[in-house]
Amino acid sequence: MKTKIYLVSIMAFSLGLTLTAQTSKTNSEQASAEQLTSNSTDNKRVLSRVGGKSVPDNLSAESSVAIKSADISGESERSELLKLAEALSYQARRLKTEAATKSGSEKDKLLSEANQYENNSILKQVKASGILGTICQVKFNSNKESIQKLISTSKVDEARLSRTRSLTSSSDKNMQEAKDLREASYSSNSLSDKLAKMSRAEEKELVALEEQTKAIELLWKK
Repeated sequence: MKTKIYLVSIMAFSLGLTLTAQTSKTNSEQASAEQLTSNSTDNKRVLSRVGGKSVPDNLSAESSVAIKSADISGESERSELLKLAEALSYQARRLKTEAATKSGSEKDKLLSEANQYENNSILKQVKASGILGTICQVKFNSNKESIQKLISTSKVDEARLSRTRSLTSSSDKNMQEAKDLREASYSSNSLSDKLAKMSRAEEKELVALEEQTKAIELLWKK
């Protein structure tokens, strides 16, 4: 009988410890969640639902772009940043529209907040562009390697070979110009100028990749 009572006591004590640990864990998790969601300014409020889910404007793009062989990840991260940028831009437009109906300090406050949202939107677009730049560079390097292998192994006539070399030369030039634009954007102090240069770099990168694709198709053509 005493043994049973002793066992029951131990089980009750163990259960108490488990419940205490779970409660502590729950409180800790709740505190962490509250810390993540709390903010002294309106700049980290949850924005309108974009892309099927609520997007906070403090989303970070710090995680690296993972690359394995020719398979490139980073597209989903870039997509999320662009969705977030659009949500921030929407908030900026909404606040400016509201400010147009106000006056005095209230109007100034709304316009100031709108500018913060607009700047954050540009920052997200800049980060997204940086990810795209990395993706394009990896694709460019991979395509260049493929073209060199095809040239050395494929039997193509001189006309197609000449056209291929012209395409690859133009592709190299466009990619170099894209690199120069990105370098120039890094030293720019203006957010709008930084984004403008990166957007031009993206155009150059996409043209370079398109030219490489044409060169590969030309070499594969029977």
